[in-house]
Amino acid sequence: MEHIMKLYESNFNDLKSGNKKREYRLNDEKRKLIHVGDTIKFLKLPNLDEEFVVDVKNIETFDNWFDCYSKYYEEDFKDKYESIEAVVQDTYEGGYYTMEESEENGCVIFTIKKHRIVHENSTACYLKKDNKVLMMKFSKKWGQVYAPPGGKFESGESPLDCVLREFFEETGLTLIHPRLQGISYWQDVSEGIIFIYTAEEFEGELTPITEEGTLEWIDLKDLPKINQFDQNQKFTSYLFQEDLFEGKFLLDENCKVLKHEIRKM
Repeated sequence: MEHIMKLYESNFNDLKSGNKKREYRLNDEKRKLIHVGDTIKFLKLPNLDEEFVVDVKNIETFDNWFDCYSKYYEEDFKDKYESIEAVVQDTYEGGYYTMEESEENGCVIFTIKKHRIVHENSTACYLKKDNKVLMMKFSKKWGQVYAPPGGKFESGESPLDCVLREFFEETGLTLIHPRLQGISYWQDVSEGIIFIYTAEEFEGELTPITEEGTLEWIDLKDLPKINQFDQNQKFTSYLFQEDLFEGKFLLDENCKVLKHEIRKM
């Protein structure tokens, strides 16, 4: 379960940089809903224009602020306050919490760690034959857009395992010595990495029509002109080159590129 908290810039930046490992809060009804394993999304005040997500690693509750601040005073407060009493005083005089609500609810320490994102990783391969590249033309799902054969990882697969399996499933062809050409990180409402391969050797008989669409051999010179995914279009010129490339793409809900950068490796 995800919870929302707000922090002013200094504390927010300390949290994001890793300098801040614990969050101290009034243990009111809202905080009692938080459990170990939940996530907390911190929003930066005053504009709430930046956010950072953490996992809740541990929760400790106390009857009063003195006992609460005493637990990690040496680590969290000694460089800013001359005593535990001074931290308690600042809690009240700084307007964070009143004495009355503190006595009523007690307080809580959330030990936090940076949230680990689960990536939706996949592979794709551009197969070249007689200066033509094999491309899938989707019939329904993406609206007549072209893309190279490929797909998502299954459990236990390496990128090479994945691209060999996916390519065979979608084309009937077995790739021989596919070469990693680049990696492309993307982010929209989720995020992931595409491991992009190129190849020029294969075995088997092509299955031209699949559930996804039809497979077509496109002239290499025409590849930049066909209707591809916006992200793929932008790294097309880096294919079948000696250098590997790395791309980073911010996408909208329609897979259009809002911002990107590509570099050779």
